[in-house]
Amino acid sequence: MTKRIVTGLILTVVMAGAVGFGPFWVLAPLLSLAVLAALYEFLRLPGDTLKVIDRVAGLVAGASLLSVAALCHHEAVMPMMVLTLAGLTVGLLLLVLFTPHPIEQAGPRAAALLTGLFYVALLGSFALMIARPETGREGRFVLLLVAVVTWLNDSMAFFGGKLLGRHKLYPTVSPKKTWEGSIAGLMGSVLGAFVVKWIFIGLVDDPEFQGRLSLAHLVGFALLGGALGQVGDLVESVFKRSYGIKDSGTILPGHGGLLDRIDAFLFVAPFGFFWFYLPELSFYF
Repeated sequence: MTKRIVTGLILTVVMAGAVGFGPFWVLAPLLSLAVLAALYEFLRLPGDTLKVIDRVAGLVAGASLLSVAALCHHEAVMPMMVLTLAGLTVGLLLLVLFTPHPIEQAGPRAAALLTGLFYVALLGSFALMIARPETGREGRFVLLLVAVVTWLNDSMAFFGGKLLGRHKLYPTVSPKKTWEGSIAGLMGSVLGAFVVKWIFIGLVDDPEFQGRLSLAHLVGFALLGGALGQVGDLVESVFKRSYGIKDSGTILPGHGGLLDRIDAFLFVAPFGFFWFYLPELSFYF
């Protein structure tokens, strides 16, 4: 428990500092490394099903997609993301096609590679999309909001379940999660949203964007984002239980791996992007 709290505090300080005050050339590599580390952990889950060349190709594909999200000109970034994703999908499938042996594992190899690309790399790339320089200080605010809503949800669900948990949420996938913990997590998301607005509202200079931070808009994002975060947590649990693995890694004391730490974030980041920037998506085309 102590390791979990200390590790969580360190991560919070580092990421809050990088997101709130770090230039994009510092923040982008940090976010990319976290996503790639999570992708590496995901590609290790199938064990010997994946070859070394599969894992290398999967990481190269993930890094390519993240590079486009971070570096491509803002007027072309969305079309380039689509084209890059299509090209990488074909490339990974061709890798399996031309290295099929043992043939019984070809299908699972292709499935694992494409799932890693879409589930970890693509969803993780939205964090970079939110923080791109074109989104200004408002983008940093949204990224902080996404992170805090996600992680306070996780923390409150953990402690709420420990203290009050009685009714199992989804025992087949995650035996320890409870409805009481889930509700506590949603309350944590709402609390986190108000804390971010209270502390970091100074990052928001655009009056039009401030209109998107009304009470209803903020609570709506926190509740829906918190629920999506819990779904993301359960999705990773499905993968881990299917492979008989408790944690995706051991890099974070008390938390497991990077994927264990950002599984919920991967679902909330795209939602945050569309929730706050849907009226401006034409900006990216």
